[in-house]
Amino acid sequence: MRSFILIICCWFFGNLHCQDSIVIPSSSILNTIKIGDSVTYYQCHVEAAVQQLSTVSGQTLTGKQQKYTITEKYVLKKNADNYSVNYYASSLTVFPNRKFSALKIREKPYWEFKKEKRFTLTEKDLKVLLALEKKGKEAIEYDYAISKYNTNQLIIKSGKNFKQLVIDGNYVLSKLIGK
Repeated sequence: MRSFILIICCWFFGNLHCQDSIVIPSSSILNTIKIGDSVTYYQCHVEAAVQQLSTVSGQTLTGKQQKYTITEKYVLKKNADNYSVNYYASSLTVFPNRKFSALKIREKPYWEFKKEKRFTLTEKDLKVLLALEKKGKEAIEYDYAISKYNTNQLIIKSGKNFKQLVIDGNYVLSKLIGK
């Protein structure tokens, strides 16, 4: 019966409201925002990478493969019928997870975020964000140590409300959403 109602709704109203609505748990920060409000997601993760430098004279210098941490930021703004997202990434630096060590959740200019793209959050993307928020465990003092073994961290912030979560596994937002 629900599918039939959904099909009728799609036919009558167009494709605007055809997706099954996702119920956002009361424990999620996304549950607290209203239309026009935003939520910011920060994620630090370690990646093996080779750094290349191009000089003004046209010479390219390539280093050896090392582990770097990458810090990314997603700003989700709630609209009437969707979430718009601005995606930012910081430049590669060695161990920028120190940005989150004993974090006060105040973004600093030296984080050097650069806007990379803008997109609309899909239903799948929203499910990923909710799953990561549920899967993450609250960070403790030992998670703040600065080393090449730092685990993925996800910080979700809306105003003074925030969560700092440790995410076990290789769950990286930039690989999971916004495709």
